[in-house]
Order: sequence, then C-alpha cells, then structure tokens
Amino acid sequence: MSYTIILSGDRSSFTTVSFDANQKKLAVTADYPSPPNASWVEPSSSLGPINRLVGLSEGLESGSLYTFEIDHQKKTCKITSQKTTLGAPAHFITLRDNPALALGTYLGGSVALYPISITEKSGLLLADAHRTEFLPEFPYQALGHGPSEGRQRQCHVHQVLEDKRGLLYAPDLGADRVWIFKRDQMKLDLCGWLQCPPGTGARHAVFSPEEEIIYVIGELSHTVIAFDLSTPPGENMQPIDGFSHNIIPPNVHLDHHFMMDSSELCVHPKIPNILYASNRWERHIQERQSDLKIVPEVPEGDSIAILLLSADGRKLEEIKHVRTRVDTIRGMRLSGDGKYVVVLGQEGGGIEVYSIGGARGDVWTLVASLDEGLESGIKHAVWL
Repeated sequence: MSYTIILSGDRSSFTTVSFDANQKKLAVTADYPSPPNASWVEPSSSLGPINRLVGLSEGLESGSLYTFEIDHQKKTCKITSQKTTLGAPAHFITLRDNPALALGTYLGGSVALYPISITEKSGLLLADAHRTEFLPEFPYQALGHGPSEGRQRQCHVHQVLEDKRGLLYAPDLGADRVWIFKRDQMKLDLCGWLQCPPGTGARHAVFSPEEEIIYVIGELSHTVIAFDLSTPPGENMQPIDGFSHNIIPPNVHLDHHFMMDSSELCVHPKIPNILYASNRWERHIQERQSDLKIVPEVPEGDSIAILLLSADGRKLEEIKHVRTRVDTIRGMRLSGDGKYVVVLGQEGGGIEVYSIGGARGDVWTLVASLDEGLESGIKHAVWL
C-alpha cells in the first residue's frame, strides 16, 4: 500500500512525499514553489494525476487564500485563484453546502466567508465576489488583555468548524471563547459562545462522532475541555463539569509548563472515544527561560497525549503519552483509513509516521521517519 503526503509550512516549497506502508519507507518525490508561510492546506478534488487543493499564506497585516493544483505526471504546480485576507489566516473549511470557504484569521481576529464556484472542469475556485467578515468583540477590552498578557491582547481566531446543523464554531485563543455563528447563505450572525476558563487560549476543537460534544484544546493552559452541544446555542455556555485534563507529560516540572504550547487535537476517523493531542517546545524550555533553577532534561522530541474516554465521551478513563523524535510538533494528521498518523517537526526532526493499533486506537508504533532532503519549517501535512 502506497500513500502520498503533501507537506507545507513556513518554507519555500510544497513537498510531496511517498509512504510505502509495506516497505515502511518515506521518500521525497517532488518539490514545488509555494507562497510564503503556507501553514494550512486542504485537498478539494482530484482529476486523474491532478490534485486540486486550497491553501493559505500567512502575513502580518494581510494574508492570502488561494486555490492551486499539482499535476504529478507533469511535475507542475500552479495557483488557479487567489484572494487577500486579514492578517495571519490560520484555518479554513469548505462549507457543507458548498457556497463558500469559512476562514479564521489569527491577527485579523475575524471569521470570514469567501464565495466559491465549483465545476468539473476547473474544480473549486474563489469567486469574484465580496467576502463576508465578522469581527467579534474582544471580551477583555476593558482591561486591555486576557490572563496571558503577552498572548491575549485581542481576538485570535485559530480555527473554524461546522456541525451538521450548519452552525459554525470558532476557537479564539485571545478571547478564551469558542464563538458560535448561524449562517444564512453569505450572512453570519453571532448566536452565542462556549466560555472557556480564563487563560485557556482556545486553539483547536473536534466534535464527538454524533456531534453531541465538542472538545477544545487550550494552547496556553495545556488542557482539553469539553462542552455539551445537545442544547440550543447561547451566550456563556459552560464546560462539562469535571472534564479538564492537562496533556503535558508528567516528567515536565509544573513550573516549566508555561514555556510550552499545546497544538492540535485530533479524533480517530473510525474509533470513537479517543483523542490525540500534541505538545510542543519541550526541547526548548531552558532556551526560553535561561535562568531556570531546575534545569530540565532535554528529551529526544515532543510528545503526543492519547486520551481514552468513557463510552459517553464525558469522562477521561486514561491518558497515555507517546514520545516522538521531532522538535516542536506543529502538525499532526491521521490518514483517512485511520491506520497511520504523520507527525511533523517545525524546528527539526523531519517527519515521522506511526501505525495506529490496539482495539481502542491507543497503540502507536513508529514505522518510518524522514529528515534528509526536507527543508525546515514544516507546519502541515495532508494525505492524498
């Protein structure tokens, strides 16, 4: 069985990598010039040897959202449509009824809808029409900042999700909230929010299989919290009582937690009641705080937390940690069949592929790794 993975990030290229599951081998197959800081990419469709994708390019005051296609046979890559965005676009999704892309901007602090057109000949393209932009009010505005003064001085929308009811959820690292929007075609209305504990720094979220629960990871608090979605959305919705679990491995001293960040939260596509959450910067604790009295042991790489949940998804039964050899995990992506997961080192260590086994999906085994021939700054991967 052979897979193709596309790598992107704060680097000068999109890189395609082949993963031979039988030979347990990774190999670079091509490099294509990419827009700067292409930190999130998603496939939209394919046509023979051509893969069509959507990507974004971060920027401080403005960024860009674009569509592009890679022809693996001709070894070409071209941008097919492009639109500017507010600063540091972080994440986007294609809405289920296909009228638009929903985009969250980190420095712009907004949720935006970008109209699209989809045809068999051209695939998904950004339409020549105005976007809809909604900028939530910063809840810590009176004080000027949130509990994390250096990281929470404005709204920082980091992701957008859509549930089966058509509601949009936007985790906001700066506001300690997950904003909830109703959408009527290209119109957005704020209809409530999930209120995270102060200083959480909501970064990423995932739904339970039936979308009755949403799990949220806090970049700043290093905790996974959960919210019940069985009631209609409203203001100031509180987390499920007792569901707040720190994902940093136990070997890290409590005084060192604030020098780390938590990153992505993933669910298994076929196995329920298991969450995977990534930690980062553990190798850099002393570098970030040079006057430490307790000097930490520098690990090989960052760790992944595996959270095993109860049958109803409302309680944690067990937490395990997998130690990787990559430095600063920024990206983690499961294959569509749920057999493998690729983990990326933003600061070094290249990429690693683990097989996922066990009846509950809690056994990770390293099967392949690749560092040589890869430019640094890898932030994101997608399986084709």
